[in-house]
Amino acid sequence: MKIIPIYTESKKNRQGHTIFIDEHTEKSYKALHKESNQWVYWIGFFAILAIMRSIQSIHIPLSLISIIIIFTSLLVLTVLVSRIVYKHLFYEEVKEIYLTNTMIEEYIEDGKSVYKMEVWIAILSFLIFVILTIIFFINLSLVILIFSIFLFFIFCLMMKRLPLARIKLYQKGK
Repeated sequence: MKIIPIYTESKKNRQGHTIFIDEHTEKSYKALHKESNQWVYWIGFFAILAIMRSIQSIHIPLSLISIIIIFTSLLVLTVLVSRIVYKHLFYEEVKEIYLTNTMIEEYIEDGKSVYKMEVWIAILSFLIFVILTIIFFINLSLVILIFSIFLFFIFCLMMKRLPLARIKLYQKGK
């Protein structure tokens, strides 16, 4: 089942949801967003700050080939982790809903603003990732490497929400 997100709603103090459409059968589905625990974010934030401060002055004394191999391995690992995170931490159970063609077209039209924002986030995260990667290979700073990998992680998550079928769906609606 290849489902495409066509509409996302996320309002404050309400559980958000995403409407999907199956690429082949054209059935529609709804998935509630998982509730996030703010404590986890704060603990993670301060843990990352502590780690960043402790590795701030560490430089990597390796050859260029080994650094490229390590960097490539981190990119592959980031892609795999982003797939797992997207699959297991973003949505609750996906349930089939019954929408008319008119309703689906309205959801697609309403979802265009979220789509544009997601495209911009993906573009910006990728551009900053490339810039930070270049800076990393110039000065070999672990802090720059971590930020670079984090931005690549965000880019990978955004790409899971921007499959080629979704792009074609929105271009067809123009």
